[in-house]
Amino acid sequence: MGAAGVWVVVGVWAALISFAPTPTEGWIPFFGQELHKHLNLESHHREWDILGLLSINKTQAGVSSARGPLPDTPAWRLRDPYDNIQLGPDLVHKIASTLHDEVSLYFVYKQHKKTLGSLLSINLPGKIKPFIQVVSNLKTQRLNFFYHVKEDAKTHQASFHLPDKVGWTWTRLLLSVNQTDARLWVNCAHYSKVRLAGHIDLQIPAGGLLYFRQEPGLKNKLIGSIQMTKLMNYSVNSRIWRCSYDSQFGPSWRPPLLG
Repeated sequence: MGAAGVWVVVGVWAALISFAPTPTEGWIPFFGQELHKHLNLESHHREWDILGLLSINKTQAGVSSARGPLPDTPAWRLRDPYDNIQLGPDLVHKIASTLHDEVSLYFVYKQHKKTLGSLLSINLPGKIKPFIQVVSNLKTQRLNFFYHVKEDAKTHQASFHLPDKVGWTWTRLLLSVNQTDARLWVNCAHYSKVRLAGHIDLQIPAGGLLYFRQEPGLKNKLIGSIQMTKLMNYSVNSRIWRCSYDSQFGPSWRPPLLG
């Protein structure tokens, strides 16, 4: 290609970039590929696949197969009758024993519009309010994180804005907490950061129960599809997936399913 041809190509790319939205504008869908950057975990790092622990499969009432964005990973469409939603105290105690001052929660999901769904909730017997909970509220288009701190016994809330279309199309969502700060990554947008009310308390008392997709008492059910619900006992400083503007793709890359 001659010099003139090179300048034509550069001009075309410049024009495209000038019209492309920046990562902070409006809705940023996921254009990228799954890549866990933490393949070499520290010896004390643990990851808990909640869907795997619940053994979700299409033979269960209210469950059918869905097509999600992650290759080679099953996705499930959840309807109202599905009720296999609880991990017992023994398993919760095992998970809790690995938690200290950091935690990350990773979800790949699609939720019905204008609904409120609990993605994950840890509750204590006899307590109305959760010990830890992540709620996707598509009525207000916000993600709400309920938590406790070491400085008092109150239930606190951190709230993040969810851009338009997030949640009711396939969405990657990563909430990571490092002692006093919570960060949220959604698809390919820049992260949002919220200062917590104190130092996060992750010492789950004995008898704690972990609920997937709803709260105790059948409240705030997540109606939609799920492909990933993972709890990690460490915090992260970046997305655990690649996006197109990361400049890490070859010519064979194609965007995944979005709808």
